[in-house]
Amino acid sequence: MLILAAFALAQSAPAPQQGPMKTFGDWVVACDNVKQCEMTSLQPEGGDWSDAGWQMAVTREAGPAGGWAVELMGEEAPGGPTVHVEGAPAASAAAVWRGDAFSGAEALTLVGALANGKVVIVRDSAGKSLGRISLSGSSASLRFIDAEQGRAGTTTAVIAKGANPASAVPAAPSLPVIASIRPAGTPAVLSPTLLNQLWTQSDCAENYSSESLPEVERYALGGGATLALVPCGAGAYNFSSIAYLVRDGKVQVAGFDSAPGWTADGPAMLVNVGFDLKTGELGSYAKGRGIGDCGSAETYVWDGTRFRLTEARAMGECRGSINWLTVWRAKAVPR
Repeated sequence: MLILAAFALAQSAPAPQQGPMKTFGDWVVACDNVKQCEMTSLQPEGGDWSDAGWQMAVTREAGPAGGWAVELMGEEAPGGPTVHVEGAPAASAAAVWRGDAFSGAEALTLVGALANGKVVIVRDSAGKSLGRISLSGSSASLRFIDAEQGRAGTTTAVIAKGANPASAVPAAPSLPVIASIRPAGTPAVLSPTLLNQLWTQSDCAENYSSESLPEVERYALGGGATLALVPCGAGAYNFSSIAYLVRDGKVQVAGFDSAPGWTADGPAMLVNVGFDLKTGELGSYAKGRGIGDCGSAETYVWDGTRFRLTEARAMGECRGSINWLTVWRAKAVPR
């Protein structure tokens, strides 16, 4: 009965509507489809910050009781780093926090300081400066979170505070549920005729020498279906593929409920694709630059008909952030 119920929920799951992402000064903020929001720092644009190798991420859960989490990312510091928020008023309590992750009341105090501060100074246990994090745009990003989560005008807001109680904040939406199929069976054998059809239909053969076409990867999806990943060109750090289905001796382009971020016209273009034989997750990870500080990433599961999006992450600013923000989540339930 539980499996049938999960299947019914999966069939009613809405088409992916990814959450918004905005850039404010030296911060990027995004909220996913269930209103969990995260903001992350960037390297200052046009600035000469040679010590800007540290990054901070701030996350808030949705709902009236949604809590905060703050994470500090950077090189290892002997004794652990300390964080000092310059420009924050004394009302923000202590200006120094130890450790690299904060939650609960500690995180709330730190967020209050970020809202009013000018810059974060990261130091080692001896007081030596390790780096700086610009707070330009942090207040606007926090205001964006207040608005997206329906907190503006309530006591739970950070920037847009008001007198309305926490009960006025909308409840957190539920995650969409997808009934997925775990991989099973044996991949179909690709005859010379089927291989020729895949290369011809995809137009990917033109990217390679006719004498040295790369291997087409095959994975059994279950129910007699095989996923065939046709290589379709490569750059310095991105390797493209087109996904096809092979079933009953026929091939067709695989369907997706939401195409990978770099798809323009034509079939879905997967980048740096990976398939997990245990979970059945199909992943695409497209980097905007070799250092991986911008791009998009998607994870899908097979529902017997098409590939369904379970997670999407993105970073539109190529400014040093390796912390890509989540804009879509769904729960996969095997059936």
